[in-house]
Amino acid sequence: MKCRNCTKSWLGVLATMVLLLAYPQINAQYTLGSTGLFNIPTADWTQTGTFRVGANYLPEAITPDRFNYNTANYFFNLTFFSFVELTFRETLIKSTYMSTKPKYQQQDRSYSIRFNLLKEAKIRPNLAVGTNDPISDEGANSFQSYYGVVTKTFRISGNDQFLGSLGYYIPGGKNNRAKYYGNHYDGLFGGVSYSPTFCQELKVIAEYDSHSFNVGAAVRLWKHLSLHGFAHDFSSVSAGIRYEWTLKH
Repeated sequence: MKCRNCTKSWLGVLATMVLLLAYPQINAQYTLGSTGLFNIPTADWTQTGTFRVGANYLPEAITPDRFNYNTANYFFNLTFFSFVELTFRETLIKSTYMSTKPKYQQQDRSYSIRFNLLKEAKIRPNLAVGTNDPISDEGANSFQSYYGVVTKTFRISGNDQFLGSLGYYIPGGKNNRAKYYGNHYDGLFGGVSYSPTFCQELKVIAEYDSHSFNVGAAVRLWKHLSLHGFAHDFSSVSAGIRYEWTLKH
C-alpha cells in the first residue's frame, strides 16, 4: 500500500512538471481562503489592501481525518502589505453537545499567514513561504502545515495566460494528537491555471495537492464576485463563493 501511494505521488509530481515545462493569475486558494489554486498555495503577489470574504462546501475527502463528514467553512483574508497576507477561517464541526444526534454546533478556528519573498521578473518566478493553522491552545491544529512555493506566469498567443506553481508541504506536529487533527498534505505539490483570451475572468485549473488530483474552474463576475467548483481526485465535488475588493491605502 505504501508503494502504491509513493508511486501515485511521484506520478502526480511528474505530471505537474510536464505541464509547467510545456507552457513556458489567479488569486485565492479557494478551500482555505488564501492566495493559490483550489487546494494548494501559490506565490502570486496580491495588491496591497485587498480584502476577501467567502465560504466553501468541503466534502469529507479533502478535509483532515478529524472531519469524517462533509462540512463547510467561511473565511476573511486581508493583504496588509504587498508581501504579507493573513487569513482567518472557521470550519463547521459536528458534535453531540446537548443533542442526541451530531449537529453543526461548533467551529474549528484557524489562521494562515503568507510572505512573498521574491517578485516575478522576466525569467525569475515569484517565491513565497507560509503556514496554515500554526497556533492552537490545545494542539488541535486541524489544518497545520508549512510550505514554500514558486510561481511563474506565461503568455502565449494573444492574451492567453498560463500560471504554473510548484512547492513543498511540511506537515505539522508529530504526536498522536497532531496526527489525528493535522492536515494530511505532505510533500511536493503543484498545479496550473489557464485563462483564455476571449474570457480573462475564467480560470481552468488542474493541480496535484500532494495527495490527490483536482480539476475544475473558477469565474469572476462583476469584477468582485467569484464562483468556483472542482472535482477532488475525480471522486467528490467541492464548490464555493468569494467576494473581494481593494481597500483604500
